Amino acid sequence: MVLAFSLETFTIFVATQVLTQLATAQRVAVIPIDESSINNLTGQDTKGFFRLGTTKEVHQSMVDFLISNFEYEYATCRFHFVSGLLSFAIATALRVRYALRKYSDLSMSGMCCLLTVATGMMTYTNANTITYGGYMNLCKRQLMLSAQFLMSHYKSGPLSIVTAILACLSLAYAIRGILGPAFSYFELEDHEDEEEENDNKRHRFRR
Repeated sequence: MVLAFSLETFTIFVATQVLTQLATAQRVAVIPIDESSINNLTGQDTKGFFRLGTTKEVHQSMVDFLISNFEYEYATCRFHFVSGLLSFAIATALRVRYALRKYSDLSMSGMCCLLTVATGMMTYTNANTITYGGYMNLCKRQLMLSAQFLMSHYKSGPLSIVTAILACLSLAYAIRGILGPAFSYFELEDHEDEEEENDNKRHRFRR
């Protein structure tokens, strides 16, 4: 759940920043065209944020435009959005399995249903990939772009280094948690449930 929330929040933030940059014509390569011909057609002077240049490249599609001007943001939003949905589905599946653990068949049915959604999304993503050739290649490219982004901005302040350190710590603690999970909290909760059930049985026998 934490991973899903973090990924989707970052997706919304990056997408909002890209929309702001597009609205102000920052980092945008516009289509080369004769400015005088546009003035003749529209009757208006093409100045301001979207003043047309003569040395910019032509983009054949919106994806080409995004990759050319906003590849880091494009790859980040795609990867984080899909990963966030997968994380949410898997986390919910585990939560259903634990919450309904006393009803084995129902808990397994709910968990398998949610895992079916997760694997179905992954299958569709890989079968209908637009760029990068699938989810794993998208992951590799996004990690490479993220490393390049952090390395290119470390001189502007310590936040790039702090971000890299926190990301490494998150990964390290996640690996430690997977390799050596501590279930003492859950075992204590199960023990309390058993004690409560035994108390209820003793109370019924006394009646």
